[in-house]
Amino acid sequence: MEIRQLEYFLMVREAGSFTRAAERLYVSQPAVTNAIRSLEEELGIQLFDRSQKFATLTAEGRIFASHVEKIMHGITTTVEEIHALKNLTSGVLTLGLTPLGGMRSIVHQLQAYHLAFPDIQISLREEDSGCLQQALLEDKIDLAIFAMPVGNPALSSLELATEELVVCCSRRHPLHRRNTLALTDLAGEELILLPKNCLYRQNIIEAFEQAESLPRILFEARSVQTIKGLVAAGCGISILPESLVEDDGELATIPLEPPLSLTNCVFWKTGHHLSHAAEAFLDLIKKGGSPHA
Repeated sequence: MEIRQLEYFLMVREAGSFTRAAERLYVSQPAVTNAIRSLEEELGIQLFDRSQKFATLTAEGRIFASHVEKIMHGITTTVEEIHALKNLTSGVLTLGLTPLGGMRSIVHQLQAYHLAFPDIQISLREEDSGCLQQALLEDKIDLAIFAMPVGNPALSSLELATEELVVCCSRRHPLHRRNTLALTDLAGEELILLPKNCLYRQNIIEAFEQAESLPRILFEARSVQTIKGLVAAGCGISILPESLVEDDGELATIPLEPPLSLTNCVFWKTGHHLSHAAEAFLDLIKKGGSPHA
């Protein structure tokens, strides 16, 4: 059974004649006759009563027609939905973010994407980078944004942006008057960081180890907002991307010397067929980014 046969069947029913159906379909009359005969042979029933001047449906033909109408409607709807996805007038982008997803560069990129494709729904999944990597490999999300490097050949990436990290503390803290700070200056301080399975946390610890200095980690929190609240209350200090703390009037921010930065990348599963929505997001990134393997 072919879609062409179903189209011919519905047109014969509508036109009431094999000849008129052929004219409307711009095909030969034998083509229509043969298609309907082949369909009847396949089904083992007679669809049209040919004894009259007009071709009319048999009882079996009427039952068959009611189902064919539903099938053809479903096909039309499916084609329209696929067309909408292809033209980015519909669809969903599932994007994974770490707790640092509020960084200026990420927010601006999401804003640009929404303005360019307002009909695409953006579904955000917030997890640590390890969970996001696994979600990509299991095809549970389209893309994910977290700190590089990963070094997993099963994932490909595109650089998003690099942002400077700063020390943040309460405005009542003695460090708040400093113009710059080295990591060694923080040796006696109590630090508030994201959990151990966060790449960002691991990068900071590595930087302290290279400086042969490591402050006491007092608090771990999964939320940047919680960290900022604890810092503002004087419970300790933290190191965060500048854009996450620069507008917070309760916090003082001090640049690190030498500077310490964080580079975020957009990751996807290598060799995986991406949706049009995901490809459009990567195209926006490529305007200012560079690919990594």
